[in-house]
Amino acid sequence: MDISRRQFIFVTAACGCAIATGCVANPAPVFDADINHSIPLPAALAEPGSQVKVRLPNVPDPVLIVRTKIGFNGTTSICSSSNRTELQYMPEENLIKCLGCASEFKLDGTVARGPAKQPLKAYVVDLQGEKLKILG
Repeated sequence: MDISRRQFIFVTAACGCAIATGCVANPAPVFDADINHSIPLPAALAEPGSQVKVRLPNVPDPVLIVRTKIGFNGTTSICSSSNRTELQYMPEENLIKCLGCASEFKLDGTVARGPAKQPLKAYVVDLQGEKLKILG
């Protein structure tokens, strides 16, 4: 199996973090949504393949927002199997991966490959002018 240089760097960094702290963190930037679950469209989402995490009021875990070639998708940012391990979007594979347990999820949150058995909570991400509205 071939992996890209980018994937190798992410996995290597994630393994180092996991060994040092016991959890794996996605290095994507974090933004705080307003009471209406909206944020100004961040520059960090300018290109397809990019990702950010958004903290919503009264929602315990951030939402992972990814930009694809056709729009935006959102899911919980924590693996449904590993419990505290953050997820990372892998644009080359168009999958969301848990670097802790190796589970893979489709962009709609469904499990593509376990050990995870439960899907991720999916969010609708709507571009409204220059703002992203996160629904769900």
